[in-house]
Amino acid sequence: MLDVYLTRHGKTIWNTQERMQGRDNSPLTQEGIQDAHKLKTRLLPFDFTGCFTSPMPRAVHTSLILIGDRSVPLFFEDTLSEMALSDWEGVRVEDAKRSDPERFYNFRNRPELYVPSANGEDFRQVVCRAQAFLDKLALLPPDMTPILGVTHCILLQAIVMLCDNRPLSTLRSGQEVRQTTLFHIRLSDEGIWSVIERNS
Repeated sequence: MLDVYLTRHGKTIWNTQERMQGRDNSPLTQEGIQDAHKLKTRLLPFDFTGCFTSPMPRAVHTSLILIGDRSVPLFFEDTLSEMALSDWEGVRVEDAKRSDPERFYNFRNRPELYVPSANGEDFRQVVCRAQAFLDKLALLPPDMTPILGVTHCILLQAIVMLCDNRPLSTLRSGQEVRQTTLFHIRLSDEGIWSVIERNS
């Protein structure tokens, strides 16, 4: 049995400005830093054997706060990077919605129909990355439990969707993901993933 505790990075400046982030980055706000410190306190009882983090700076910053001065190894995990949004990165949500309403609607509501612009990802690619991360964890030795992971909204939605065994059409609507809350997922001895806690 493998226990994994996942969280979304703390609030960023672009979050407060309602800008889309994707692979681009903006720093954590003071609130985001404070929330990460609160989560760090909650996590102190857990004897983590490692922390897997998205290489995006906002996720790395969150990870470093959560680890603090503990000797928990940090692993940079590309599969946990946020969805590549290409021409939408850094763009205000209202501007993206206004410039391409059909694509934006599908991005938010119909992931199975979403077609990205050049160099962007579709949701099937995101799900493939999420599955690759779960497959990588499944190969860890049993004594590696528990594991900490820091990622992003859409990646965490994809991971939870896979654990719930839901269809792609539910990726965006099936699970809200709040920042610096905890998702506890577990791999059973039979090799089945399940979600134990959500946004706790």
